[in-house]
Parts: sequence; structure tokens; C-alpha cells
Amino acid sequence: MKLQQLEYVIAIAQEGSITRAAKKLFQAQPNISIALKELEEQLGIQIFNRTPSGMVLTPEGEEFLARARGIIEDVNGLEKDFKERSNRSTVLKIESSRTAYPAAALAYVMNSFPTDDGDITFHLLETSMPKVLEDVSNGKCDVGVVRIPASYAEMVLERVQSKALVTKSVKEYTLSLIMREDHPLAKYDDVPFELLKDYPEVLYGDGEPDISRRASINQSFDVDSSGKKFYIHDRGNQLTVLYNVCNAYMWASPMPKWLVERVGLVVKKCSYAHNLNKDIIIYRRNQEANPLVKACVDAFVKFANMSDDLG
Repeated sequence: MKLQQLEYVIAIAQEGSITRAAKKLFQAQPNISIALKELEEQLGIQIFNRTPSGMVLTPEGEEFLARARGIIEDVNGLEKDFKERSNRSTVLKIESSRTAYPAAALAYVMNSFPTDDGDITFHLLETSMPKVLEDVSNGKCDVGVVRIPASYAEMVLERVQSKALVTKSVKEYTLSLIMREDHPLAKYDDVPFELLKDYPEVLYGDGEPDISRRASINQSFDVDSSGKKFYIHDRGNQLTVLYNVCNAYMWASPMPKWLVERVGLVVKKCSYAHNLNKDIIIYRRNQEANPLVKACVDAFVKFANMSDDLG
């Protein structure tokens, strides 16, 4: 199998015909037809159904296309990454799961880190915990920050350390509630859990298993406790929905007080959420000597533990 064959399949799927794919790729039509036939014979599957209206993916072809796109994206990303490193720009990629302070910490590093030796480029992605662990391990990102239930910490740390990664525990905390300042429950210093069922809930859209959610909040937590739910991955959109959806709320890790107050929200305690969670920083051992990685790790620790500024 060749990368060129994968590119042919992607182009055919996009264009709906071999003729149009050939024009798009500046290739001769017979070359693409032969390459596709050889690929299907090699794999023992039919990728496309040939119909009067064009080339239509088979179910196996749909699966093959998705994986082919992933491979091509990885190859293009690999090329892009190393081209960036070939110039004077320092590139640092950070991924986090369910934590708010990495962005503020990176802004601090960007403002304070000397750039005499070249430019610095930060990439910050908020994603799921499994993806953070995978991407740090395989080198797709340099530093990861993950929130995990404390009861899972030993298992996760064993898995991480088996991959020769460095870990640093940052903070332990219980989850809090975020809601509008004028939310009916904002009047409580300690929000009664049983009242939450009457209000819509905003949740992370990263597919957290129910068992993990219970471990993060309370082992008796009912995952279907609210009637209306909004699953949203991006933190900015989460805050927007919290402000604009009438009386919505969200379970969250400590978040900078200035951030929630700026958008008209407040952080409230709920004693029902008594399970501890941990924030852990992860990076590869060969990055220990990297001064930018060290600066980021130090900044994450500093911002995570600024208790006076966290809700």
C-alpha cells in the first residue's frame, strides 16, 4: 500500500468520480483506475461501488476512507512539524483535559520567556484525558495536563510511568458549580444537590464514561439527574452557553475567578461533590532539559495553586 493510493481514494470520494479526481490531482485517469484496482485486490475489499451516477463508497470503503484521511493528516502534520523546527521558531504543543488555567499560564510564559534565540509558537488543545496521554506518549504534544479522579490516580500513574514519562502532581480539589450570578441557586453558599435536577446542565463533550463522572463527583451520583443537557467541548462555548441558557449550570474544576466573573458567572460550592480530583502534568523524559517545557510546567503549578484567584 502506498500513500499515493490513499490520496487517490480520498480524491475519488471527494469528487465522486475517477475522472474528476484525475483532474484534481493532475494525473492520468488510467493511472488512478489501475492504482485503485490494485489496492482493492491487495486488501481483498471493494472500496467503491461503480454506479451510473458516480463512485459511491461501500461500508468497508467508508471505514477505509476515515483511516486513510487520518494517515494522510498524520503524514502532513509530521512534515509541517519538522519544517517548523527547521527555522528559528520554537514550537511547543500542549494538551489539557478539563482544566482552565493552562491558557492563562501560557500567556504568562509567552510574556516572560526571552525570545532572543527565535520566535516561540504555542499550540494549546483541550481534549479528552486518553488523547492527552496518547499524544504525549507518542510525541504529538510536548506537555499534557489532565484532570483525573483521585481514586484512578494510581492506575493512571502506573500506566504513564510505564511509558517512561515524567509526572508531576499539581493540585487536589473537589468539583464546584458554575452558573450565572442571578441563577436561582446562586443565593446558596452551599448549593443543595437535590435542587439541581430542575435546571439544565452543561457537560464536557469529550465522551467521559458515566463511571468516571461518578468518581469525579460522588459515587451515588445519578448521571441522569437533569432533564436538559448540553454537551460542549470548547471551554469558551461552555461559558457562553452557561450565560445565555436560562438557569444553566456546570460541574467544573477550579477556574480563575476573574475569568468567570468577567462573563457574569460565579463559582459555587456543593458539598455533595466530595470526591477528590487530581491535576497531573505529563511530559517525556527527554524534555526535562528543555527550558521552555520547564517554564510551562512551573507556570502551570503556579497558576493552579493561586487559591485566592480560583473559584
